[in-house]
Amino acid sequence: MAPEFQSKGALTQKCDVYAFGVVILELLSGLEALRYEFDEGGEGVRRISVIEMARQAVAGGGAGVRKWVDRRLKDSYPVDVAEKMVSMALECVEEDPEKRPDMEKVAVKVSKLYLESKNWAERICLAVDFSSSLAPR
Repeated sequence: MAPEFQSKGALTQKCDVYAFGVVILELLSGLEALRYEFDEGGEGVRRISVIEMARQAVAGGGAGVRKWVDRRLKDSYPVDVAEKMVSMALECVEEDPEKRPDMEKVAVKVSKLYLESKNWAERICLAVDFSSSLAPR
């Protein structure tokens, strides 16, 4: 939930941008928005945010983002596009709503990143027209 919605109950389009950013981070990482772990130091439960984890990954550079992205994707994605997507998502989850981009700009950026990843897949001849499932039928 956007910070301004939590504190004031004000629902705006910037709240939607915030929520979209969180969803993008969840999809890229394969993690929940918030999770709780027992603190090894005996201080109870520690709250872990996908936003903070993404910020740490970006601070670690390309290798940090690559380690953070969902392992189930293996290396079937362009790392530079993933880095740009994480950066865009982090812009969407800025604390200050005025610093968040408009959804129109986000949509344009996502479209460009999609085309970059599609071009990458075509260059390496990665099959993208089918899907498979390991789930029982």
